[in-house]
Amino acid sequence: MIIYHIPGGTFNDNPHEYRGDDGVWIPSLTQTIHLAGLSNFDGADAEVMAVAAKRGDDLHSLVETWSKEREYDPNWLTDDIAGYFKGYLAFETDTGFVCDPAWTERPIIATIAGMRVGMKPDLFGRLGKSNAVVELKAASSVQASWSIQTALQELGIHNSNHVGRVQRFALQLFKTGRYKLHPYTDHQTDEMVGIAALRLVWWRISHGQDLRKKLMA
Repeated sequence: MIIYHIPGGTFNDNPHEYRGDDGVWIPSLTQTIHLAGLSNFDGADAEVMAVAAKRGDDLHSLVETWSKEREYDPNWLTDDIAGYFKGYLAFETDTGFVCDPAWTERPIIATIAGMRVGMKPDLFGRLGKSNAVVELKAASSVQASWSIQTALQELGIHNSNHVGRVQRFALQLFKTGRYKLHPYTDHQTDEMVGIAALRLVWWRISHGQDLRKKLMA
């Protein structure tokens, strides 16, 4: 467990938890989307979900190291993530995406429309002629909430209440080494839904619901 001091509070890497300078628990972006009912994993097997979460963590760590150092230890390429990472490298080659290492997996506490939320944007950088938020997904099925996730990341990175100044994508990676890039351009809707999700979660908190306890149950 490592607790990082970041502007506005702290980030605990295990479990992933944000707290403000006042010590108050701050929901993360992923938790906000879940608590607002925007993500749906009904019927998913708990063991399968745990394996997928481990794969996602390992892949994110590998991409983070590559993005910051432009090298990696080949021993990290386990059979479970090698294909996904191959897909990521293909995405870089095909599109010319250049990440800003200062933003790769950087934990921040953002204030959006007066409400705090913790987040770690996967990748932010240059894609074509403009900047882009890129969210990594090692998932076989698409979640509609990915568009909301990238919208709130844009707001957090730019300390803004309005979406639309950058490109937004979810990069879906597959074990076969393929990838699919999902662009999100309905900025107004994604912005409105994202802020509404924050309002709902903070309304629940302000009315005495212990959402942190619910998440840990």
